[in-house]
Amino acid sequence: MKAISSALAALVLASAARGDEKVEVKKDKNDVSIDKERTDGKTTHKTKVRSKARARAGGGTVSKTETTVEHKRPSAAAKTTTTETKEKDAKGDVVREEKKVDK
Repeated sequence: MKAISSALAALVLASAARGDEKVEVKKDKNDVSIDKERTDGKTTHKTKVRSKARARAGGGTVSKTETTVEHKRPSAAAKTTTTETKEKDAKGDVVREEKKVDK
């Protein structure tokens, strides 16, 4: 879980160099939340990342990451939600991996 949260935080902080951009990071032991908002003229881009991890019965972990990207412009708006679930056994091998994209 630390690797996921560190990678997400590094990605957000590296891209936070723009002028009118707001980034908010909340981190707990098994929960990471990142909200990012950027404005270019009349266009607004919002990205929300929620990542949770929990222990699996018999050892291992299950991590779930939900990413929501919104683009608002005067002519149209778009929203995409991606949900990724990764289940690992006690040795760290990936047992199940699922990715779902909603538009």
